[in-house]
Amino acid sequence: MSNSKIKFPQIVSYDWKKLFFELIVVFLGVTAGFILNNWRMQKDVQNTEQKYLNGFHQDIVANITELSKSIKSDSLWLVHAKPKLLSIQNGTIKIDSANYIIKLMVSISKASLQTGTYEEIINSGNLNTISNFNIKKQIVDYHEAINGVGFIDDYFYRYFNNFVMPFIYSNFSILKGKLEDPLIIKTNQFANVVAGYYSMVQQRKSAYQDLLNKSFSLKAKLEALISD
Repeated sequence: MSNSKIKFPQIVSYDWKKLFFELIVVFLGVTAGFILNNWRMQKDVQNTEQKYLNGFHQDIVANITELSKSIKSDSLWLVHAKPKLLSIQNGTIKIDSANYIIKLMVSISKASLQTGTYEEIINSGNLNTISNFNIKKQIVDYHEAINGVGFIDDYFYRYFNNFVMPFIYSNFSILKGKLEDPLIIKTNQFANVVAGYYSMVQQRKSAYQDLLNKSFSLKAKLEALISD
């Protein structure tokens, strides 16, 4: 029988300290990469939020200017029209005054309000980018108020097109600048058209003023966030 020696595999000796150090290096590298990536994502979110906040601020500043101008215009219209309306009410309206108030009613305008930033953030689904819940809620409420003003403006335009302009086309000479039949000023139709228009201007002015107050409030809160 052969006396051959049995050979056992050699046990490899590992440098456990070196392996542990390499493991720590790998762990720190992965962790650092994760943290860096997370920081970049957070920074992108913050930059996007800041962009939207600045956009909202610019829109509101523009709206404040537009609303202030429209409120002033409607206020002046009401000041000029109120004495004429009272004279219609008590039956003392004169033809010259009637012609004057018709001329006041011939043109109509409305505030052109900025909503571009809100439409962008809603369409992109990034509303939750705004981290401050109260500001986010106020922004949503503010644009709902703009929609409310738009509803009043649209209703005013429908009234103008459906009642005011047909009356003017039928009874008022644009070229002569006067009512064709002086007796028309004694009719309910004339009184109702003027009173309805006056009421529309009052309602719109009130809505504009309410929106202007909301604009100033939101503007101040946005400026506090932007300056932080």
